[in-house]
Amino acid sequence: MALTYSKEALSDGITLTSITDERFKTNYITINLITNLNSDTAAVNAVIPLILSKSNSKYNTITELNKKLTSLYGSNISGDVFKIGDSQGISLSASCIADRYTFKGEKITGELTDLLLVCLFSPYVENEQFYEKNFLLCKQELIDDIDADINDKRTYAVIRAGKTIYGDEPASITSHGDKQNAEKVTAKSAYQQYLNLLKTSKIEILFTGGGNAEEFKIKISEAFKKYPRLYNNNVLSNKSKLKNQAVNVIENLDVIQSKMVMAFKSQYDNTPAVKLMNAVFGSTPFSKLFLNVREKLSLCYYCSAGYNEQKGVLIVDSGVEKENIEKAEKEIINQLKEMSDGNFEQSEIDNSVLSIINNIRSVNDSPYALANWYLRQSYSGTNFTPEQEIEKIRSVKKENIIKAAQSFVLDTVYVLTNKGE
Repeated sequence: MALTYSKEALSDGITLTSITDERFKTNYITINLITNLNSDTAAVNAVIPLILSKSNSKYNTITELNKKLTSLYGSNISGDVFKIGDSQGISLSASCIADRYTFKGEKITGELTDLLLVCLFSPYVENEQFYEKNFLLCKQELIDDIDADINDKRTYAVIRAGKTIYGDEPASITSHGDKQNAEKVTAKSAYQQYLNLLKTSKIEILFTGGGNAEEFKIKISEAFKKYPRLYNNNVLSNKSKLKNQAVNVIENLDVIQSKMVMAFKSQYDNTPAVKLMNAVFGSTPFSKLFLNVREKLSLCYYCSAGYNEQKGVLIVDSGVEKENIEKAEKEIINQLKEMSDGNFEQSEIDNSVLSIINNIRSVNDSPYALANWYLRQSYSGTNFTPEQEIEKIRSVKKENIIKAAQSFVLDTVYVLTNKGE
């Protein structure tokens, strides 16, 4: 059976996408509440999926809920938070075995869908707030996640650099929010924000897997029709503004290995060309940054580039010895100039095309990857299949790559290093 795809609007601001392929032996369901990133609400939003995924009005504890999930052939329910552009996503997801593989023909997908909807619409509430004991455990989990980002100095450097790169843009805020605001969250404030998100957020629902999605669609449609909405269609992402001149920031911390994050900004709208340029420049093991800055000149322990499509920002992330910081910065800029001048071979393009195509094709290998692909497509207002994206990459010419490289301008250089001499 070939892959089947459908997308429909359930109501204002709610979209349901389903992709089925009998190659898959499992089904994956994800409900995503997408809202604008805001420093005041990022942390409280981040704790909500933790609460919803660990208990509900029917199964009051994580132990009870897990016992039920185990009875459904080891199904799973999880909550997560993510950042995309200037937006924050709060996701509640579930996975299970496809019904045709059950021993007695049990309708596992339908039962799991019902359970997921109970988690979403009927959490464990007491006195008009999340049950205190469960809430406190989830709040501590969120704080631990924030601390983990701080303790990992590579992650910390990227987060701190983002404050300068994006300035007052929402993208400067992390998906978990900050520790100070996380500590202020209460069971009542989290519950009130949860109710607000159900009413006002953009909601993307996706079903991917090997099972029939029709029963799922019916259950989801009926559940959301009962819930009042006040959606105002204000979830937006804008390209990041280029500073008048590049900003250099040095932060001193007790670190053994210095970290340098460089950001280049562009308004260039040929996204496939930028992605291919980034692959040749710095996102592959055979890129210019890897082969020259890291291997040939030994200026970095690691040095790679990533492109934020929604914000139009190319970020080069590196770990360097303190005495090599200036040399590494100059060489990274030089390698981008090499790209701008067209000093790269067709073989580099061909290898990068193959690398990108392999990554795109891997999207079809799992229900989770497919769901994530179409979620980001829907957010961006596009609807390209992986196969269509591959054709776009293949159509990019060398001159497109050169124009893409020429469009990027240095915006920020952030360095995290020890005080020393």
